[in-house]
Amino acid sequence: MAEPIRILIVDDDAEVLIALERMLEGEGYSTVTAWSGREALLLADRGRFDVLLLDEHLADLEVGELCEELLRRQPGALPFLMHTKKSATRKAVSASHPNICKWEHGELKAQIQRSLAA
Repeated sequence: MAEPIRILIVDDDAEVLIALERMLEGEGYSTVTAWSGREALLLADRGRFDVLLLDEHLADLEVGELCEELLRRQPGALPFLMHTKKSATRKAVSASHPNICKWEHGELKAQIQRSLAA
C-alpha cells in the first residue's frame, strides 16, 4: 500500500489550520500543521512533504523567502500560496506557484489533485 500524500499547512490562524486539516485528511491526505514560518522550517527538516500550503501573510517570515527555503529543504514538494478573498488584488510571489483561496475548499482540493497528477 502506498504512503498517503503528506501536506504541510502553514498559517497563523487556528480556524484555517483546523478547517484545512479536517478537509484534507477527509480526502485521505496526511497533514502536518505549523503556526509560523519558523515552525514550518523545523518540520521540513524532520520529515518529507509532497505539498506545501503557505499562507501569504505570516508574522515571522515573508512568504517568498519561506517558500524558497522550504523548496530547498523539500525539493520535490509542490507549493501553493494561500490567500483570503480580501486579498484578491495580491501580488503573486511567483507565477510558477499557484495561488488558492484558503476558504474555497473545492478549488483547493481540485488544484492539489491536478498538480499531483501532472
